[in-house]
Order: sequence, then structure tokens, then C-alpha cells
Amino acid sequence: MQGSSRLELRSGDVGGHRPRSVAGVETPRSLDEVRALVRQATAERRRLYPISTGRNWGMGSAVPVTDDNVVVDLGGMNRIRGLDLEAGFAVIEPGVTQRQLAAVLRDTPWMLNVTASCADTSVLGNALDRGDGCVRSRVHDVAGLEAVLADGSVITTGGLDPAGRYHGRVAGPDLTQTFVQHNLGIVTAMAVALVPRPETIGLVHGRIPRDQAGVALGAMTAFLRRGNPADGLMRVRELSLVPGHGDWMLPAGVDPGLFTILGPLMGSDATVELAEELLRKALIEVEGAEAVRVVDAAEVSPDDPLYPRALMAQGIPTCRGVHNALGVTSCDRIDEGAMGFLALLPLMPMHARRTEQILDALQTAVDRHTTALMMEWNLVSKHLANGVIQIFFERGAPGAPYRAHQLRNDGNCVLRGHGCAIYRSDIDHAAADVWSETSTAGLGMLHRLKTALDPDGMISPGRYGA
Repeated sequence: MQGSSRLELRSGDVGGHRPRSVAGVETPRSLDEVRALVRQATAERRRLYPISTGRNWGMGSAVPVTDDNVVVDLGGMNRIRGLDLEAGFAVIEPGVTQRQLAAVLRDTPWMLNVTASCADTSVLGNALDRGDGCVRSRVHDVAGLEAVLADGSVITTGGLDPAGRYHGRVAGPDLTQTFVQHNLGIVTAMAVALVPRPETIGLVHGRIPRDQAGVALGAMTAFLRRGNPADGLMRVRELSLVPGHGDWMLPAGVDPGLFTILGPLMGSDATVELAEELLRKALIEVEGAEAVRVVDAAEVSPDDPLYPRALMAQGIPTCRGVHNALGVTSCDRIDEGAMGFLALLPLMPMHARRTEQILDALQTAVDRHTTALMMEWNLVSKHLANGVIQIFFERGAPGAPYRAHQLRNDGNCVLRGHGCAIYRSDIDHAAADVWSETSTAGLGMLHRLKTALDPDGMISPGRYGA
């Protein structure tokens, strides 16, 4: 058990959510220690809330969903248990960071599907909460899991065996996705699918006038649906909605009159060249699209604003983007910094007219609460986009945190009214988002699973379920 300073650290977060009381902090460093902790907690009827590195910024950081949990900090479980450079899989523990795994993969035929957050975020934690990388949604990186159940027993899924070797999905039901965004057990290892290191990475970048947002999103959708021959996750991002009056905050350098098209085109020289040609044809009707450029990610210089994105496209994590957005020089200071940050993560349509309707409705909420937001569409499939809505506020300004939270709540209602469900939740809404979008039969099934595996509800109470 750690001292009071650690408990105080766990009581706050950059999002300014309602503080939760914490019953203690435990820091197991091995599977056996997690099993012993779970058995003791069951005997003492203590509730456990596991975290990986606790850098779930904008959605609660390291704060539990409910009060009086013992936070189980798995950051010390940071071993890379196995690395298969023939098949392209790594078996990692919760404390393994992007920085750590990327360093091991340097000069190999494989690279990490890097997310834009801090280099010291957990690969496992972000993937299990359906974060997005530069190549694909990270849920597709989750190949198999090891988890400790509430009775202290251990389950492995997806072809990950008890010895920590990954074989690939084997015959029979695969329970891997059952542990994604749920609270059935404490995940202690994950087999992560790596990305083949491409011959060429062309980084797409262009700044487009705000009034072309819907048209541009429709054009990008057409590019994907007609067949993008290259790998890589394309984004429409940095589209800001600002109130007509009052005090509001956005990261330095963000221009509300513009938005950005960004993403890597990955593959052979010929594949990337063809993808660029098809992309330019798709954007032909978008005013301002002539400014879109495709640069070799390996040749972007450190003084270029694109440099952090170029690094990430090459599987190299960096904290520069986070530092620039939140005005800090260390990620360790984000939960204590002057700028507050909330995230709202909806599934978004990939249709021009519906996009503009949603933007108009969100603008009304922005004006009502005199708080700005910034939007991003991660084009993770040919069907829907993972939306990322970022709400920034000055933590010390009177009323600013309250307005930011009200904007997030209203934004949630607006989006649901337009058919946009939430795909990843914060600690204030994790259970409600599940209940509002799941059928009665589905909720019943979740309840039966939870009751069977954790009858006393001791693991992560309130997280994505009852």
C-alpha cells in the first residue's frame, strides 16, 4: 500500500470530474501478486479498480468510476513476455508503454500501431478501451488476453496459452472481445498484433476552409469506399466550433476557419503513388484541396510542425502533440496543469449533409455554454468514423469547468438525437452509455456474465456496465 501523497494524486484529473474517494492503492508486479490481491480482496469484500498507466486523459485519468475502490496500479507489470518477429506478435503486460515496445521493435520488420497520445501511455490499456492508432483502430491489435477473474483463477483467450506463447486463434469460441470495455476481470497480458514496416510512408496533410468540411468528409469517404490501395488511418481533424461571445479556449495555433486532412499512406512505392493519385481525384471538388501535400514521412525535419505526426506514422511515439495541445512540458503535469480537457467519443456518419446537420446542432450547444470544442473524424472503416470531440477549458476560471461538462452532456444528447452512439466513455457516463444503447436482452446477457464471473461485483464496479 502506498502513502497518502499517492492517494491524493489519484483523487484528481485533467477533466475536472467529480472527485472519488479512494480506499487505497496496490501495485502488484506479477501475475501471482495480482491473483493473491484478488483473493484477499474477495475475502475482505474490497472493490478493485485496475489501471494500466492511468493516463486516460479527458475521460477520468486514473480515477475510478465509483467511490471507495482500491486502485490496482498495474504500471509495474511492464514486461514484454514474448516477441514473435516471424508472425508479427508481441505479448505484453499492462505497464508496457508505447515508448518501450516501439524501442524493442526498432530495426525489425515490424512496428507499433502508435496512438497520438503520450509515448508513456499503456499499449494494452488504450487498446482495451478502443483507442485509435495511426494505422487502424487499436481494438484490431488485440489478438489474445490473459485475465485474472474474481475468484483468482486465470483465463487465456484467442490462442494465448498459459505459458505466454501466442499461437493464433484456435478452434472454439474466442472470448477476447468479451474483455474489451468491460469489467469481468483484471487483464494482465495481451498478445498485440504488430504492423509490417512498409517500404514507403507518404504523409497526407492539407488545411481546408471550414465551410468545406462536409464535402471533404464525403470525398474522403468515397476515396476509402472505392478502394484505397494503401494502409493507414486517414483523419479529418482540427475542426473547431467556437461561441460567438464569452471566454473560451483552444490549443495555441488552432484556426477556427480551417480544418485538417491528415494521415499516412503506407505500402510499396507504387502503392503509395497510386493511393496519392486516387486521393487527389477524390478531392477534386473540394475547394482548397489543391493545398493538400503528400510528403515522405522519413524526410520531415524536426522543425516542421508535421514532425510529431511523421514520427507516429513511422511507429515512433512522441509526446510533442500532447504537450503543444495542453501547454505543458511534461506529461506528468497534465492532471495538474492550467488547461482542462474533456473528451466525447461518438460514432460519426461519413455523409456530407448529415455531417453539416450535426455541426449546426453542436454549434448551438457551443454558443449556449460559451465553450469551444474541436472535432476529429478517424476514418476507421468504410462504414462509420470514430469521432473525437475535445473540449478545452481554463481550470481556474470561475464557471469554466462546469460549462465544459455541460457542453459535453448536451453534446452527448445532440449526437444521440442524430443517431450517433458513443463508442468510448468517460468515468461519469460509462454505465449510462452502455444502458442507453444496449437492448434489454443484451443487458441481461451482460448481467449474467458479470454475475457468473464476479458475483460480488468487486472488479471495476460501474465500468461499462452494472
